[in-house]
Amino acid sequence: MCVGFWSLEHPDYALILCSNRDEYLSRPTTAAHFHSFGNIESDVTSDRTVLSGRDLRAGGTWLGVSLAGRAAFLTNITEEAGQYNSSRGQLVSSFLRPNAVSPTSLEEHLEKLVAENTPYAGFNLLLLSAVWSENDAHPRLSFEGGYVTNHGGGGKIAARPLTDAERRRGGLSNGIDGKDADTWPKVKHGLNLFSEVLDSITENLDDLELSERLFQLLTWKGDSPPRERSELRNMIYIEPFSIGLQSPDTTPDYYGTRLSTVILIGRDGRALFIERDIWMLDNENNVIKADPGKQRVFRFVLRT
Repeated sequence: MCVGFWSLEHPDYALILCSNRDEYLSRPTTAAHFHSFGNIESDVTSDRTVLSGRDLRAGGTWLGVSLAGRAAFLTNITEEAGQYNSSRGQLVSSFLRPNAVSPTSLEEHLEKLVAENTPYAGFNLLLLSAVWSENDAHPRLSFEGGYVTNHGGGGKIAARPLTDAERRRGGLSNGIDGKDADTWPKVKHGLNLFSEVLDSITENLDDLELSERLFQLLTWKGDSPPRERSELRNMIYIEPFSIGLQSPDTTPDYYGTRLSTVILIGRDGRALFIERDIWMLDNENNVIKADPGKQRVFRFVLRT
């Protein structure tokens, strides 16, 4: 039940993005780091151009950015579990992974996804690609944006550009595009909070202060704690709870907000990426609140 909010139209920032990753606390995952989607245990490729966490079960990721100026954010669609041969995380990795031999534009990549029409479990996918102005003295960054979905497990893949409204302030969670995606309380309320943060940005607000306001947005709990998975549409921040599934060792498995991430990329290409643990399991599989002081902070500059 991940959720994310973004803007591509702020005068000072080419991208403002914040998101929560909601997942089973037991699912093995690496923290955000630079890599190239090589072997998970020994990704020693010299050209480590992708910054993201990695899902150790399937090898892909849910959110990431590359030094080449690509960014992607993936959510699932709320539905009954099914069996598919392809992992949704590959949709992100295939877009972010370096491809010096035959780089593709965002439009070409979208056309390829639609043409291949690979069966996946239900997904929503935000894809962003950097565009630099032709002013050599002071190049200015902006992003093209595309939205990809299959509208539910095994469905036909469709892609479209972001609307003007989505470029100004967009939200993405686990609903179905064109059906109920815009009506989810977590998306509607989150967009209102996100707009307030955007309106609060002044020239005196530095990027760390802005990131804290975005992290605060991601703590909205709604009116009551969840009792079942269908209620997760009502809250951005999910305190861990057991939803009746058990791991092979019969230990109750807990689901909740594991990570929060903020990405800020200025019009000059300077980027700030902060990943913050929220809930986790300790060495004895007890649910614990993470120490916010142990967040991962990355500063870098996109390549022109």
